[in-house]
Amino acid sequence: MKGYRWWLAIIVLLAAAFESALPRAEAPTPPARLQNLPESIAGWTAEDVPIEPRLVVASRVDSYLNRVYRRESGEGIGLYVGYYKSQRAGDSVHSPKNCLPGAGWQAVRSSRIAFTMGQSFSPEANLYIVENEQQRYVVLYWYQSHGHVIASEFRAKYQTMHDALVLHRTDSALVRITVPVAGDEARAIQSAVAFAGLIAPRLDEAIPR
Repeated sequence: MKGYRWWLAIIVLLAAAFESALPRAEAPTPPARLQNLPESIAGWTAEDVPIEPRLVVASRVDSYLNRVYRRESGEGIGLYVGYYKSQRAGDSVHSPKNCLPGAGWQAVRSSRIAFTMGQSFSPEANLYIVENEQQRYVVLYWYQSHGHVIASEFRAKYQTMHDALVLHRTDSALVRITVPVAGDEARAIQSAVAFAGLIAPRLDEAIPR
């Protein structure tokens, strides 16, 4: 834990140093086209779910998509994408690792898991099993920007600093998939991983590169 905090402190200090050295204006960024994500995909049909305005304001997200995809059997998968156009003014991506406990969800365990994105690309996502009273969910999340799919918070911070220097952009998106555990946890994980492989390539087209 001490090592984790040490590296986190180093990254925060480096980020502040890089930010102070960069021009305040960022390069023009095309808008995210999150609503272009398919409403039907591989037998899943989407329903948009609005988020309370106060929660949207609190997250400081520039645009978002919140959907539930369902099969005819009734099986459901939640998809949330929060896009931040700039992370230079304190409007950084909010990690579910920090947000879930604040919403009453406790992590039972966590790890990393790979999913297939195309024929030769298998990025990793963060895998959390969380519960709240009698409810249990599988949560997958990662950060996606400029063709990168990143699980690690540390690497995501580094990528932001790199993009600020090279591209003069700090935009990024948080992608979160949630699947309720209805008795068979392994099956819920399998569903989440398979859906990640379906949606990540479409997000790559919807998020500015």
